[in-house]
Amino acid sequence: MQSVRIFFEKTGGAKYISHLDLMRCFSRAIKRADIDICYTEGYNPHPFMTFSLPLSLGIESYCESVDIKTNDDMPFDEIERRLKDALPDGINVTSVAAPVNKADKIEFAEFDIIFTFENPGKASGEINDILSSDEILAEKKAKKGREKVVKQINIKKNIKSFSIDVLNGRLLLNTVLTAGVKENINPSLLIECIEKSIKSEAESTDIIKRKMLLSDMTEFK
Repeated sequence: MQSVRIFFEKTGGAKYISHLDLMRCFSRAIKRADIDICYTEGYNPHPFMTFSLPLSLGIESYCESVDIKTNDDMPFDEIERRLKDALPDGINVTSVAAPVNKADKIEFAEFDIIFTFENPGKASGEINDILSSDEILAEKKAKKGREKVVKQINIKKNIKSFSIDVLNGRLLLNTVLTAGVKENINPSLLIECIEKSIKSEAESTDIIKRKMLLSDMTEFK
């Protein structure tokens, strides 16, 4: 039995594939690629696959990963070649290797949030003021018994770092946010806070996940 970690990109139209459909997509691709994957035991066996940090719908990523186990010792470069031929457009395998870090050691993720504003220079100052403040309040939906409630939380502690640049007429916010099993913040929640707090109105917003990081800020492998 061999443990395999597959890193892949999810871009373009593929960013609208849900996590459940992504699991089905990889399951079918592995079957088409004739990779001898291990199956779980029990009454309803399914391919052994573990995604490191499921991605929210509508977010592009250059750093997704899924772990599988194979019954044989197929070379990693052969697994990569076969999967590249079997996966749809927008899902591109970038590397295949033995796992190094456990997925529960992921604590941060780096994102590029790209805004289109009529006046990006003005918006840059407004966003900097918001993110530099001691308190950034967001409304988060939660369940209390059978009821859905909205509670207010301060997400300032979830922002490890940020930088703002204006490039080609668009505003680029690069930020490192808490992510993983211990504490996770969706970048969409940060965008919601920003858009509610500034006077400038964004014409469009795109999110790209760049890296998954450990507690010491080294890249997840």
